[in-house]
Amino acid sequence: MNQMNSTFGKSKGFPEVIQIAQVIVDVLAVTASFYLGYSFYHYIDIGVGPQPSGLYERLTVFAVLGMLVIFKMVGMYEQEISILNIEEVRKIFKATLIGLLVFFFLTFYMKNISFSRLIITFSAFFMFVIVSLERLFFFKLHLKLLKKGIGVSRVLVYGAGEVGNLLIKRLFHSPGLGYLPIGFMDDNPKKIGTLVVSSSSASSYSLPVLGSLADFEKLVKEMRIDEVFVTITSLSRDRFTEAILKCQKAGVNLRFVPNLFDLKIQKIRVSGVDGIPLISVKEPSVGKIYSFFKRVFDFIFAIFASILLSPIILLIALLIRLDSPGPVIFKQKRVGYKGREFSFYKFRTMWTSVNPYDWTPTTLQDKRITRIGKYLRRMSLDELPQFWNVFTGDMSIVGPRPEMPFIVEQYNEVQRLRLYVRPGITGLWQISADRAKQIHENIEYDLYYIENCGFLMDVVIIVRTLYFAFTGKGAY
Repeated sequence: MNQMNSTFGKSKGFPEVIQIAQVIVDVLAVTASFYLGYSFYHYIDIGVGPQPSGLYERLTVFAVLGMLVIFKMVGMYEQEISILNIEEVRKIFKATLIGLLVFFFLTFYMKNISFSRLIITFSAFFMFVIVSLERLFFFKLHLKLLKKGIGVSRVLVYGAGEVGNLLIKRLFHSPGLGYLPIGFMDDNPKKIGTLVVSSSSASSYSLPVLGSLADFEKLVKEMRIDEVFVTITSLSRDRFTEAILKCQKAGVNLRFVPNLFDLKIQKIRVSGVDGIPLISVKEPSVGKIYSFFKRVFDFIFAIFASILLSPIILLIALLIRLDSPGPVIFKQKRVGYKGREFSFYKFRTMWTSVNPYDWTPTTLQDKRITRIGKYLRRMSLDELPQFWNVFTGDMSIVGPRPEMPFIVEQYNEVQRLRLYVRPGITGLWQISADRAKQIHENIEYDLYYIENCGFLMDVVIIVRTLYFAFTGKGAY
């Protein structure tokens, strides 16, 4: 699904307007970045001394043109599925790094011109921050326009099941795609007239099941439908053919989820031979090079973090002992990579009388939490002992959150995909507003990470985690 192209139905000129505006703002952002980099260099008064402004004005012109090309190369003008706008931030980081490396490379061939590398470095930093904020603005703008139905393709989803819900969540996660889900069709008469509700922070919606395929013509006309997405993977051939013919007659575009998707979700790759579509099924896998260097990074990070934070760790241990009777460390069995159980460690934040395998608290007002436990959870400091889990290889710094065995036993085929990567201290779900809900209720975060994990994404998640830890946002 993340390869889905942007389609805006009947408002064909609208996305071009948005993209032109985005290019213009990018030009202003890169220009402002070089101005701030130049000004900051002279403000802190370091380096070899004052630099001629004219030289950097000419450099800014070339930098703007060069960065627009790089933005295009890394896909910053393409719309795609991106939970929490993570993909956008990763592309900005990549583009900024490429731009910086290209400049340093070119300086070897410009011996007659002397640029301050400090100014360029400062400018690159400001560029990453400003462009990130600018793209966040466009993301919010797209979301507002989507909810108002401006410049969008109105979508009817045929199938109010698990796959249909996952698809709609992904569409709401990426408003830039321009799809506005209007409601569902379903052949199950018990579902007709009911509401399908999601309380996920990034995809909050309440959509009705409007009717069955027999009501198609009426629904298309009344709801002004542009596209139909078929998500009933077990749909019979005759029923599917009927849906295709109805869409063709009504002039409505049809897209469908292949019938392997419910069993092999996130594992399907589509290719073709001379116009004949071929679908291949692959197990989710993570690159061996990435896995090796991630393990090295995890090992080093865990050692340095433990040493650096040792005074805080000792202080927390003392406060827990003074606050309530019982052990400082809370130990529990969790399920990790490929379903293996391991001993999971946290600072104890609840009373010892609490069942250690009860459901996780979803609010700080939970009476099971101790006084000091509330502060530890708010700042995520209760997670610090998990650096030992990272050190031993049971966990990673970034990855899906490990769950208790009794929850994993109830997993369906889709949820079990979480076990294909090593669990982490932090991850996409942990830095979302949905952290207040149970992990398995927001599986789309982990599915997205498994499909898109890489060094840049891990860096973005770690940086956001540090921000949430210092501000106390997203904690529970």
